Formats: sequence, C-alpha cells, structure tokens
Amino acid sequence: MTARPPRRRRRQVPAVSLPRPTASSSDEQPSESGRGTRATSGRREHHVTTDYSYVHRDLITVAVVGVVVIAFIIGMSYLI
Repeated sequence: MTARPPRRRRRQVPAVSLPRPTASSSDEQPSESGRGTRATSGRREHHVTTDYSYVHRDLITVAVVGVVVIAFIIGMSYLI
C-alpha cells in the first residue's frame, strides 16, 4: 500500500499582524499602536460578518414542504 503524503502545514501568520481583540466594556481604551479604537456593540464581533439568515428560511421552507408532502401521501393512502 502507498503511504499518505504528509499534510500541508497551515500558513503561519506572524503574531504582530494579528488583530487585537477590542475591549468589551463601555469604556474606550486607547490602543497601543496609536490607531483609533472601534466602538463595540456590547459583544465581540466575529471576524466574519456574513448574514446567514437565508439558511434558516430555506430550512424552514424545506421542512414545511416536507410536512405537506408527507400529509399528502398519508391523505392519499386513505382515499385509494
């Protein structure tokens, strides 16, 4: 048997380039790098801010259509 090739390592990002977490309190503290601080909305923001609400709507639609189809099948089984 052939051995699997070794896995590629994840790209190492230097720690200096990583973003610093924002303060979760209402007090704004000056940043160490001299840049302006960003206002927080009470909870930490994730680095991906994509809206996935359409997934929930799609799942609900699939569930409703599934219930309607199963009810149709069960209803037709009594008529035939």
